[in-house]
Amino acid sequence: MRLLYWVIASSWVSTGATVWRKRRRGAVVSVLGCLLCLALSGPLFAEEGGQLRVCFLGNNLPFSSQLDERGFDVEVARALAKTMGRTLVPVWVKHDERITEVDESDFPLRRLSRNECDAILSVPGRDAVREAGNVTVGNAYYGAAFELLGREGQTPASLHDIEQQVVAVQAQTIASFILESLKISMQTFFSTEESLAAVATGDAELAFVWGPTAGWYAKQEPGTKLTFATAEPLSVARWNEHVATRKEDEALRTAIDAALTQLRKGGELKTIAQRYGVPLYPPFEKTYDVMEMFRLSREKE
Repeated sequence: MRLLYWVIASSWVSTGATVWRKRRRGAVVSVLGCLLCLALSGPLFAEEGGQLRVCFLGNNLPFSSQLDERGFDVEVARALAKTMGRTLVPVWVKHDERITEVDESDFPLRRLSRNECDAILSVPGRDAVREAGNVTVGNAYYGAAFELLGREGQTPASLHDIEQQVVAVQAQTIASFILESLKISMQTFFSTEESLAAVATGDAELAFVWGPTAGWYAKQEPGTKLTFATAEPLSVARWNEHVATRKEDEALRTAIDAALTQLRKGGELKTIAQRYGVPLYPPFEKTYDVMEMFRLSREKE
């Protein structure tokens, strides 16, 4: 859900969004004391390095929920920590669910920058962290997109197959801009959930919304019989997701990338995604590009 707000702030401007602190002791120690400290520092730092502190938003399903400590990102982080031989330490972040643009309550980048956690999962590329100068992202480990949904048996294969149907969409998101560019009739709502509910009740024929949130909604409300379009989402509607870390934590970033590759190849990422209804794609070769949006508009002129 958080990507919905990030893309509003970044899409039309550009493309689609401390090392361990050491306390200084005032006392002067002898050469022998220094050597002793150096000898002891290995095990101490090894113990601290045995943790993986991950920032999660407190109420952001399907990604994270503090109430019962679950969610796609939470379970991936557990598997990630286990694969790395570390202990997961969740760092829960309160956030305003009414946000309309990216700030600290969306991606908790300030927490990461201040070394209050080591990583943030499901971050859609470098543009999403550009405001935090000491933060970067690792390799893409899955892809996600805005997706077309309808009632069972009534979902067109893709956006290009829509004829006269009116599509429910969250207002002022990339999804709404795409529909506008394609000259598709739409009905706007304040949230992804409201858009999907409109389809479920028959007030709208289709919805074009953020895939992970849509999949979670459909899993929680099986009676709605919502189904996804079968065609792969348009490149202009796609993002690759990464883990954000501080730039200086290169060794950690390398270890995370290696562990995520192992989890993806072993099928564990897919298994976790299925538990939350999240449509999981391999990292896309081509993702959102603002110029592609202009090309869509010209095609319909």
